[in-house]
Amino acid sequence: MAIDLRQQLERVNAKTTLVLEKYALMQQRLEQARAEVARLNAELARQKQTIEALELRLEYLSVSHTVASSAEELARTKGMIAELVREIDRCIADLSD
Repeated sequence: MAIDLRQQLERVNAKTTLVLEKYALMQQRLEQARAEVARLNAELARQKQTIEALELRLEYLSVSHTVASSAEELARTKGMIAELVREIDRCIADLSD
């Protein structure tokens, strides 16, 4: 009886150790997965900002090509639009402060 109990305790102890090792491994993998999710979310946010900036630039270029009939007028229109955008950015920055 004592031998059976001792053997059972040893098996339970071995299984408990195994479970604890697997749990520690899973915790480590979970932390790695969370770090990867955070990194991917940050990358997604950066890409969204880039897309928004490129879409805005495309819109400005489309408008400037529509408005301008010559290359000289196109360059002048692009410059004017760029200056307006900078002025809007300055106003937003002033309002933010």
